[in-house]
Amino acid sequence: MRRNDDYIKKIIRIAAVTFAVYIAMKYALPVALPFLLGAFLAVSLNPLVEKLMKKTRAKRGLLSMLAVGVILTAAGAVCYFVGRSVCTQLTALAKNADAIQGSIRTFVCDCCEMAKQSFGVDLGQADALFLKMESKVRAGVSNTALPYLLKNSVGYAKAVFSVMSIVLISIISGLLILTDYPKIREAVCNSQTGGAALKVWRHAKSAAGTYLKAQIFILLVISLICVAGLCLTGNPYAVLAGMGIGLCDALPFIGTGTIFVPWMLIDILNGKYILAAVYGVLYVICSFVRQILEPRLIGEKLGCPPIVVLMSIYVGIHVYGAAGVLLGPVSVFLIYEIVACQE
Repeated sequence: MRRNDDYIKKIIRIAAVTFAVYIAMKYALPVALPFLLGAFLAVSLNPLVEKLMKKTRAKRGLLSMLAVGVILTAAGAVCYFVGRSVCTQLTALAKNADAIQGSIRTFVCDCCEMAKQSFGVDLGQADALFLKMESKVRAGVSNTALPYLLKNSVGYAKAVFSVMSIVLISIISGLLILTDYPKIREAVCNSQTGGAALKVWRHAKSAAGTYLKAQIFILLVISLICVAGLCLTGNPYAVLAGMGIGLCDALPFIGTGTIFVPWMLIDILNGKYILAAVYGVLYVICSFVRQILEPRLIGEKLGCPPIVVLMSIYVGIHVYGAAGVLLGPVSVFLIYEIVACQE
């Protein structure tokens, strides 16, 4: 009987912790996000500032400003060059819209002709079919997409302003926390609530931090491979396409194959066998790199099966939306660590 009571209490405890984590992630996290990012920045830079203080004997505030300034300058330089490349390629893509449309039209007509010659299937006037499809797409864009974008333009402007505000507040809060880091750490450790939070944080940091860092690292590696491979093929949109493929690979239900496999088939149908082979090699390399890095960076260090991570991502997407790709696994790690600390 006592065993059943303990089992019921454990279920109630897990349910209560799960609900609390959901409320925190859903409603408290957006408000606290700038300060959490600032705290992360301060914790990351504190070892560097401590070393510089021992070597130079300079004031902590000055060294904190210097460290944050160097990091921001480096990050800004990377964002500038990447953003410049992306904007240049987007402009070129817009200028070449008619040429791209003509290539698609030629491809559709060739496919229809190939189907007729190979299988005896007459798809009618391919050119007329394409023009009909094109007119429907244009009508959909003009009647639906453009009004939707114009209607929500104020919302997009608010979103951009919100992101800029979060970045600014994160930088300022990070600098302030870094300047007074020893005092803040001592106050948190001496507080009963802060001590409990630190206990959970120390346990959860290894799991959630490992997952986040691993996913970001894999995303960067896959994106660099794709950008480098597309540059070798002479693709004028290498940076834009490579970053897009890298983002697709980070999503668990899409992956690089969603882009590379159709690309290969199109090039094979157009007789571009070497280009198709290059895309095939890139697809194999990206898949191989993920299969090698993911278990080493995530599975082995977390000590949990990959299926658990996949399930947490799937549930997270349904609960939190697109942010669930990250918030789902982080919520599961937090729930597990909080329940473990209470036992």
